[in-house]
Amino acid sequence: MNENSIYTLKENGDIVTLKTASFRAERGSVLHSGIFNRELASSFLAATAAVTVLILFAVFSELHLVSYVIVLVVFIVVLPLSRIYVFGETYIETVFDRGSKTVSVHLKRAVGSRKIKKSMDSLRDITIDHIRIEPENPDGIAIVEKIALQHGTVIPGFGEVKEFYNVDLKFEDAGYTVLSTSSEDDARAVVETLKKYIEDSLQQAGKPAS
Repeated sequence: MNENSIYTLKENGDIVTLKTASFRAERGSVLHSGIFNRELASSFLAATAAVTVLILFAVFSELHLVSYVIVLVVFIVVLPLSRIYVFGETYIETVFDRGSKTVSVHLKRAVGSRKIKKSMDSLRDITIDHIRIEPENPDGIAIVEKIALQHGTVIPGFGEVKEFYNVDLKFEDAGYTVLSTSSEDDARAVVETLKKYIEDSLQQAGKPAS
């Protein structure tokens, strides 16, 4: 089993499972994840809902102890629900099953999950695609960094070139990115593990490795 903050790769008998929330190479937000994250966003939404209920009580009736209790309940209920259904993390789970000779790619999210299942025999290759994302507006970046320094703030990673290594599954009729990481070593380790699994599966089935 291999685990880090980006992905988990687990082998359990005939099944290998790769799970990650990082499967898109994209520019990072100016708001660093350590400053503005899903938990904070959920708290803001829950607080907004609670304040809205409080205002409605104040407008249409008098405020009593029960009113504040209801407002507190609204906050407590909305907080976890918004974290799960509004700001829930989307992730991909890729399962290689030697027993059923299938590869399934499952996009899991609160709403609109999708699952694709392919025959393992239709898998033609597992590759690494290197993507380099350059900053779009150097002048604007310089201005933002200058303002941030004037306020004694540093935005981690802002304005830097972003490099990603995508692990792609190449089937006969389609291709799917199942992991996107900034670490080439991680990408290579995943590809090597998956390819070895495929080779072992072919050997057990009495077929030559491609």
